[in-house]
Amino acid sequence: MKSLLNSSIVVDERSCPPEDAGLAQPFLLGGDRSIPALSWLEKGDWADRMSRENMALALSQVTAAHLLPPLLDLPTGVDLLRYRVELHEKLDPILVRELALILQNQWQALGWEQVGETTFLCVIGAGVAACIETAPGCENLSLRYANGLANELFHAGRAIDLPRSRLFLQTTLHEKLNPLLARLRDRCWQWI
Repeated sequence: MKSLLNSSIVVDERSCPPEDAGLAQPFLLGGDRSIPALSWLEKGDWADRMSRENMALALSQVTAAHLLPPLLDLPTGVDLLRYRVELHEKLDPILVRELALILQNQWQALGWEQVGETTFLCVIGAGVAACIETAPGCENLSLRYANGLANELFHAGRAIDLPRSRLFLQTTLHEKLNPLLARLRDRCWQWI
């Protein structure tokens, strides 16, 4: 009984395995651990490469926070005007294709507006909208601004001069993109 009282309890509060755990990430591109999901799908060997738990973890990481560079890191208004994420450089091609299909079929239910055949917008702040282009080979997410705000951002100096809160824009952008990515994760889980 004495030995139990003297032993210490180890608490691990990490929500994800450590970065060096060797977990394969077949859905998000970049880094050395990226393995294209399309090749796994074609071969049909998901179970041979990773457990269902690791696959669920890899899928759970397909979120706006993992996909998009933070707006808080942008020092000037001009950087905000130039914000653009090439989705085909961040997501596996099969996920980009699924994302386009989800937007084409469910844009209204997800709170987006279709403004062109392959272009979808969602307001994330006063005078600011997130724009997703889904044309094959040109898939990207960018920010669009009302003319007056674009002019203010162009003339803004450092972050203190910006007319909009980058934290608010980033939070709202994540809130609008994450339901879309949740549908994407659900569809991917059905493949497995």
